[in-house]
Amino acid sequence: MTTIATTRWWPVYAAFLAGCFAASQIGKVAGALSVVIADLDLSLVQGGLVVSLFTLTTALTGAAFGMLGDRFGHLPLAVAGLLVSAGGAIAGAFADSLGALLTARILEGMGFTLAVVCLPPLINQAAIERDRPMAMGLWAAFMPGGMALAMLVSPWLIAANGWRGLWLAVGALLAAWSVLLWLTFRRTVAKPDRKVRHPVSQASAMLRREPLMLFGCFCCYSAMYVPLTAFFTTLLVSQKQVPLDVAAWVGAPVVAVNIVGNLAAGWLVRRGVGAHRLQRLAFLVMGVSGCIVFAAATPVALKVCAGLAFSAFGGLIPGTLFILAPRFATHPAQIAALSGLLLQGAGVGQTLGPMLVSASVDRFGGWGYGGATLVLAALLGLWLARGIGGPTPGRE
Repeated sequence: MTTIATTRWWPVYAAFLAGCFAASQIGKVAGALSVVIADLDLSLVQGGLVVSLFTLTTALTGAAFGMLGDRFGHLPLAVAGLLVSAGGAIAGAFADSLGALLTARILEGMGFTLAVVCLPPLINQAAIERDRPMAMGLWAAFMPGGMALAMLVSPWLIAANGWRGLWLAVGALLAAWSVLLWLTFRRTVAKPDRKVRHPVSQASAMLRREPLMLFGCFCCYSAMYVPLTAFFTTLLVSQKQVPLDVAAWVGAPVVAVNIVGNLAAGWLVRRGVGAHRLQRLAFLVMGVSGCIVFAAATPVALKVCAGLAFSAFGGLIPGTLFILAPRFATHPAQIAALSGLLLQGAGVGQTLGPMLVSASVDRFGGWGYGGATLVLAALLGLWLARGIGGPTPGRE
């Protein structure tokens, strides 16, 4: 890796924004799903497939795509991922059936995964050792940042050009940003190291104890964060009879405040706070506040405060995990593989979490049992976090 004297912050921001724009592929569906269902005459279950197929693609391909990035070069495959995801969005804009739309969503998901596992190594190369916790903490905010951005602009774009216009806008943005990303990094990015890019070497880097614990922690976090934020508005409406528009307005900050935890993780780790301590604190707060949110007796105001605490402290988890992943790589050329492993853990948690929470609520007949499911995930996360302390950078 090329040694640099100071952090190149513009490339860090360019890679971060590339991740945000890629994540807008998730947020755009949250804002347009009802319109898509009506336009294509889909059932609610079919609409759910439009959402979950993207996540499932990530859960199945994250680690494998990370290995491809380490083998063939992070920059070209990050650019290729953005272009594939852009192509999927543009193809989806012309879909006239469920099958065509799902095929486009698979392309979007594959391109998204390829891009976001190859972007962290680019950030890691652009930052000096002292600034890497801050840079990787910023990177951890790409998912809530991109989703929130898409959710904010979707109503205006849909009102002006329909959901197909939203799909086209996202595709055009990704294609344009892929060119800018290439121009930003093409002269400075390190070439892949042929000595360590063998698949056996990459697989061995992921199958060690610490990376597997990172995978487990991300899985537990996603299995908690996604169902609470996804069901928060519905819970307020059905449990406390809050008007739908008010519940949606209150629920948006619960999603967005996760960014605060992402950024705080980099700031705290840079100042010498142990990453494993931040992990344990986050899982503890998420478990307690999750129970408060789901409990029937909790007043609305307390539910909202607990939801904000849940999301803000929860942001410490992806923030610290993305900081730790490069340190557990035995060589810089394995960073994308480990980032892919983290993303795959997130995909597994995003897929299983809502299913387990909804099943427990349906089986036992009350939202409070959803909170119990979150507690089990928090306890598992606390146990896993004990083993991932890792090296901590010196204080400034």
